[in-house]
Amino acid sequence: MKNQLSLFVATLATLFITLTTSAQGEWKWAHCWSGGDGTYSDYYNRITNAAFDDEGNIYVYGTMGGDAVFDGLTFQYTTHPQVLSKNDRTILLAKFDTLGNMLWHKEMKSDNEAAIPRWMEVRNNKVFVAADCGFYGYQSDSWLYYWDTLITRAQINSLPQELQKPPFKAFSRWTCLAQFDLDGNLLEDHFVQAYSRESFFNGSNWLRFDYTLCQAAGSEPTPVHFDNNRSYFIYTPIQYRGTENKPYTIIIDGDSCRTYDLYLPGNTDSTNLQSLINNAMIYKFSQNGYLQFAKPIVHHTDGIASLFVLTGDSINKYFNLYYNSMAFDENDNMYLTGYVQLSAHLNGQGGELHDYPVHIWWDSTNYLTINDISSAEACPFIVKYDTNGNVLWCNQIYTRVPNLNTFAQSFLYGSSVYENSLFVVGDAEDVYNSGSIIYFEQNENNFIDRQTQDQQTRAFCVQFNKENGAYIQNTIVPNEKLSIFGQKSLATPAIKNNQVVISIVTDLPNKQFGLVRWNTNGQFIDLTYAMSYPNQMLGTGPTVLNDYGNVLVVPQVKGSFSLNEQVHVICSAVNSSAVFALYHNPEFTQPFVPDDSVGIDEYYQNREREIYLYPNPTDGRTTVCGYMYGYTGIELYDLQGRKLVDLVETGRAPSLQPAPSSSLPVFDLSPYPAGTYLVKINFERGVSVVRKVVKS
Repeated sequence: MKNQLSLFVATLATLFITLTTSAQGEWKWAHCWSGGDGTYSDYYNRITNAAFDDEGNIYVYGTMGGDAVFDGLTFQYTTHPQVLSKNDRTILLAKFDTLGNMLWHKEMKSDNEAAIPRWMEVRNNKVFVAADCGFYGYQSDSWLYYWDTLITRAQINSLPQELQKPPFKAFSRWTCLAQFDLDGNLLEDHFVQAYSRESFFNGSNWLRFDYTLCQAAGSEPTPVHFDNNRSYFIYTPIQYRGTENKPYTIIIDGDSCRTYDLYLPGNTDSTNLQSLINNAMIYKFSQNGYLQFAKPIVHHTDGIASLFVLTGDSINKYFNLYYNSMAFDENDNMYLTGYVQLSAHLNGQGGELHDYPVHIWWDSTNYLTINDISSAEACPFIVKYDTNGNVLWCNQIYTRVPNLNTFAQSFLYGSSVYENSLFVVGDAEDVYNSGSIIYFEQNENNFIDRQTQDQQTRAFCVQFNKENGAYIQNTIVPNEKLSIFGQKSLATPAIKNNQVVISIVTDLPNKQFGLVRWNTNGQFIDLTYAMSYPNQMLGTGPTVLNDYGNVLVVPQVKGSFSLNEQVHVICSAVNSSAVFALYHNPEFTQPFVPDDSVGIDEYYQNREREIYLYPNPTDGRTTVCGYMYGYTGIELYDLQGRKLVDLVETGRAPSLQPAPSSSLPVFDLSPYPAGTYLVKINFERGVSVVRKVVKS
């Protein structure tokens, strides 16, 4: 027997995979929260972000209306009667185990409806969140429920003036950047306030409007990324008034030492201060809350019709800039997707006045091109930035239409970086059944094949080289009439084991919810439906996939429905409910292998490195998890390298098919004393993998 001791690795972290595996994927459970008074707060129920941690636990972040319910039952998330009696929007951050049991939850709420969730992600054993909030405090009984701590106007009034800083500050709005540990304990928070260039007279003093960083984005998610150095990247749309010789001011934590005046390009006409400048900003803050840079997304424009030039505006013309997604690679480079919309783009409404091509410049070198009015409604873009906010490359989608009375459009939604590529999902639509073409890199041979000319939206996934932005390929969902609905910024693809997975909604014959899967080599794999539920589906949000084959999805609905015969969702709100559901498919734990690549040694070597034992430690039975292609037996050794027993003998002939999940090997260490053992897994390729296991 060849000595394998040199291959032993340190004991792996205990991994959590309690779901019953099956040869077919299935919906395991779903939860729903709702809330509302039958009017406006009925629309507040949604999920902004969802995430897994390394143990498979689940984190969801979003907002709920008043009179909150969870799975149809009253949700008493706090004991404070003041907070419960205010029937409007609440931010909810909650953690669940893999079986769907709630472990803890945190809330933020104000008595003036100012609490808006922006972003959440889990990394480095921490939960990072961003939220907008404020404390206007006009009434003596005003309050703010800040992450389970009730702050009242009376408390603020009793503080010395120098301590009246966010969140203990009346008449203020701010963006909160907070960190929690995985048990829900608040570790650190910072508060960013923005003050307008424009001043106003309140009867005794000249003042400036205060804003959150995300003030122009309404209730839409605003992406925030927490990098490897714990710095914060924030992207947000911005609208600002006032002349460009007046500063737009950022203040962090109410600290005069962290006050920054930004002189942004814009209005030079002091008689026209009401003109709004449309742009977006990228901010980067250090982990200690210092501003490292703040840059407008659009550097300047040319070709915008003179009819829509803002009076006295030295740089910007009238355009709308929309965010879709923000992705990061392992070096914290940022990939931003969105679209630009020109004003009055349609024929007969001023669109012909634009001096095409229109250019939207990201810096002095890189720009977006809008060739004609066919893409003026929505021109999608991708821009890559380095960690200092410098543009590295940009790309976009083009359209061609037969005549000016028709137009086609496409949108890029979520994006993810995987290995050497950037994958972006989107849709393409021929609005008037005109035979238009939607294509990449000004090459009409790189078009999106919609396969039909019936005005239906075609869902696609496009791949770019992440280093230089070059278009590689695109693939669609074939032979179905499909649309991606819901909030564009949430439709993020999940990518694991060379598989791209998104949740999707079909139009016909009834709205159905399902999961689409592509191979990263551009091959469509399958579309898996849940049960049909006409008229209940509003859209779909982020898709999150972990290493254990669990997929977390957040369909956006307005009524109760079922995912299968066992999993039902009870939604009490009339207009919206926030749903999150777990789908498990063991195929997602094993990379999809096209027929022409089976047998490649490098492929198996990579997969075999990922094999682990669960549970570990164990008091008896444990399972060998991972890609168990062609294993032939499993042996148990002591730490001296002496073989104790053959734990598993497959007795099967070599096969060219991966082992099904139902045959994942399980063995029992109950007969053996407590201690550490070596498990050797033999494969038909003539190689072995060795793992430690602890018998408790």
